[in-house]
Amino acid sequence: MLDVSVLHIRQLSSQLDYELIDPGGQVVGRATQVGGPKPRKGLLSVFGSGVGDARVVVQVGYADGTPAFFVDRQGGSPVAIVAPDGTLIGRYDEDRTATARQMASSGGILSNVARIAAGAMSPAQRNRLLDAAGRPLCVLDWTFRHNHDPDNPRWHPVQSDYTDLNGVQIARLDVREGMHKDQYQLQFLYQLPEPLRTLAIASPLAFDLTRT
Repeated sequence: MLDVSVLHIRQLSSQLDYELIDPGGQVVGRATQVGGPKPRKGLLSVFGSGVGDARVVVQVGYADGTPAFFVDRQGGSPVAIVAPDGTLIGRYDEDRTATARQMASSGGILSNVARIAAGAMSPAQRNRLLDAAGRPLCVLDWTFRHNHDPDNPRWHPVQSDYTDLNGVQIARLDVREGMHKDQYQLQFLYQLPEPLRTLAIASPLAFDLTRT
């Protein structure tokens, strides 16, 4: 799971269960919720997951069931990536300062918020992967696309570019949303050292949990 160049992550249902698949279609890992309230099922899921800001923990393991790491989300805090022995590997964090700066760069925040709501301007979002000491390792810049649906207008995430601190793009994430069955394709452009590689593999799940 940790040595593939492209990793597909597929959510299986409205529950927090995922398969991690290599380029040949082989399942190389699985992720399943092991802590926190379960999302709503069936028709009730139309009204949201019901999880709110509660703590939710997903275990990511190899195909043989051996745990690889945990993704631990608590509303209002960075998502923690934790080793099976409880050691903190790092965190997935929102870079709110950079996001606010980008929002204010053209026309002011209030004006841009109105443009986003009208579908005339894409929202800005930047996340960071931090090591266990809180040091940034790379940033994730998101691209959104508007659905232009008059009954339910919204922006959908479609892509994120991973850039290291030298400004080099090191990975790319493509997103395909579905009805409780989101899919992610993570492509590595370089061989990444640890803990950055593990944090990058965990990041689509961390992103998914922040939207649960």
